[in-house]
Amino acid sequence: MMTRWSWRAGRRYILPPAVLGGLLLLSGRRSGWFSIVVSALLSLFFRDPPRRTTPDPALVYAAADGLVTKIEESAHEPWMPQQQGIRIATFLNLQNVHVNRSPVAGQLTQVESIGGGFAPALFPSADDNARRRVAIDGPAGRVVVVQVSGLLVRKISGWVDKGDRVAAGDRIGMIHFGSRTDVLMPVGSADLLVRPGQRVRAGITPLARYRDGA
Repeated sequence: MMTRWSWRAGRRYILPPAVLGGLLLLSGRRSGWFSIVVSALLSLFFRDPPRRTTPDPALVYAAADGLVTKIEESAHEPWMPQQQGIRIATFLNLQNVHVNRSPVAGQLTQVESIGGGFAPALFPSADDNARRRVAIDGPAGRVVVVQVSGLLVRKISGWVDKGDRVAAGDRIGMIHFGSRTDVLMPVGSADLLVRPGQRVRAGITPLARYRDGA
């Protein structure tokens, strides 16, 4: 299933092979089926299945589907107090849904796009890739989502901007063709509920639970 958000992001890739395949088939060339199949596979990448998040203000939810590859208890993050945060990194392969969702409810107070390299998203050097950072301020504090581009298309679609309000599980954007999504929260504010090697789903899997009084 595609939505208006994922269609806008994916049509530049889906339509050309579909049109080419249709023209080839109309001219009697069976090779057009190859282009049709390519278009269908691309549309699967841009799928956006419906999700229902059970809102719990004590929880920080996954922002992406994929594999938790790294957890840092004290990672550098300029938008956090003392510029340090707990970082949970999720790697998205080509089979994952690539729609990113808000991990918490709140208001977007800072948004920026940063240029950089295009290392494979699994490599440590991907920390310096082109990326989009979003700060969401909610009742329990600040959460930062970092959408990190990968090696292939290197494009990030942002669907929210500074000043917007979001609920936990709302769509916030999409990274094209392989990527990494980081969720950061203040050090000491929450207890982790996931570990490296665990698979998570955006808006469904809780990453952490806020501590009372944090």
